[in-house]
Amino acid sequence: MGSVPKSLIARDGEALLLRQIRLLTEAGIHTIAVVLGYYAMRLTAVLEKARWSQTDSPVARAHLKVVINPDPDEGPASSLRCGLKALPPELSAILVVLGDQPLLEGQDFAAVLAAWRGRAKEIELAVPRRGDRLGHPIVFGPAVRAAVLAGQGVRGWREQHPEGVRFVDATHDRFTVDLDTPDDVRAACVTYGANLVLPEIK
Repeated sequence: MGSVPKSLIARDGEALLLRQIRLLTEAGIHTIAVVLGYYAMRLTAVLEKARWSQTDSPVARAHLKVVINPDPDEGPASSLRCGLKALPPELSAILVVLGDQPLLEGQDFAAVLAAWRGRAKEIELAVPRRGDRLGHPIVFGPAVRAAVLAGQGVRGWREQHPEGVRFVDATHDRFTVDLDTPDDVRAACVTYGANLVLPEIK
């Protein structure tokens, strides 16, 4: 996306960073780690403004831990490890959502969480999918958390433990659409009618 911080793309006037936090809190999740890399100062400023300008905002109500990934070039797995280290060790489940998913709605979080809560005892990972495309948010338990902290990726764990995975099949694309290029933004607007606006370049 060049010099554009993807999580500051606005949908219906709300930055995706703030939108994801709102959807998490509406789903009953209030212990949240936000992992930042590039544009960390700019994104932190947005979070602080939301926290102090509106005392009843989701950002203000959440138990929010902002973590900086010192080496974002290492990829999403390194950011996930940073977030996991910042969360309380006693959590029984972790939900992971990406900052550049513009189409997610509250019912999508609810569907994944319901699948997790209704899982068989051997299930350690719940993953939404649309056809053969896997998406986010995902939910996992202590076994996957330990594996990721030990250096394994979620994908690697999933491939090694197919019996421990529950797929949440969807009839829509909201789980699988993210924004990596300006063309992705335009396509989301045209294909799905999303009202997306790029942030100012600073």
